Amino acid sequence: MSKTVLVTGGGRGLGRATAEKLAARGHRVLLTARTRAAAEDATEAIQRTDPDARVEPRWVDLSSLEQVRFFGVAEAERGEPIDVLLHVAGILQTSKERRLTVDGHEETLAVNVLAPFLLTALLLPALERSPSARVVTVGSRLHLPGSRGAPVDFDFADVQLEHGYNPERAYKNSKLAVMWFTYELQRRLAGRPITANAVCPGFVPTTAAASTRGLMRLFMAHVLPHMPFATSVDAATDSLVFTAVDPSLDGVGGKFFGECHEIDSSAQSHDVAQAGRFWTIAEHLTGLA
Repeated sequence: MSKTVLVTGGGRGLGRATAEKLAARGHRVLLTARTRAAAEDATEAIQRTDPDARVEPRWVDLSSLEQVRFFGVAEAERGEPIDVLLHVAGILQTSKERRLTVDGHEETLAVNVLAPFLLTALLLPALERSPSARVVTVGSRLHLPGSRGAPVDFDFADVQLEHGYNPERAYKNSKLAVMWFTYELQRRLAGRPITANAVCPGFVPTTAAASTRGLMRLFMAHVLPHMPFATSVDAATDSLVFTAVDPSLDGVGGKFFGECHEIDSSAQSHDVAQAGRFWTIAEHLTGLA
């Protein structure tokens, strides 16, 4: 059955490739990018390849909570159902300098977690118009203990990493928070025909290269794709599409997926008290409290 899928981060990378794959399978795609030009360019590129593709451009800068609010409210007021809200947009910061959004929030946390948190809340009316809706958010196995690089270390007294900032830690902490958001959302959706899941698309060097510069960009674009731990765009988007629309997941929520099957998340991600604590913090930071 055809679904209406809102995809964030559709202007480039995995978001755009996922939007293209969903449209090719007959789904209606609301392609969301940071700017109007980026959204329209991506939409037109997909439709040139597939004239029958049902893709509609949308635009919102997820680093601005004001823009997220404006977009979410306007989209909900269209009165149309959204069957799948697919949060693909995200950043992998490489700068050692802690960066803040226009709202004064640490950028990685803001884009990877706070924006999806707020947008989901605002789009609940549209999701509730669907007979069976899904919220799918991109997570990462890097939230697991022992993953390469700086370890996960989520300090509730320093959520925004004002002290001891490290870009790898910021990213991993954000992906742990994605798991808390997903599992807590599923608990709070009890009794509604909406499910919440997270998905790890794997490490895709060719898209991650967009966040880097110079020699690092060349290394990620041309060397890392040949490493055994790397994932192709095709395989990554298969995982995203599976979690978003596969009929076998109807009614299935509160899970973590990768390679088109359920995978384990960390013990900390299943801590109900910590998930509830983060939810309260997110409500405060996004103004939903």
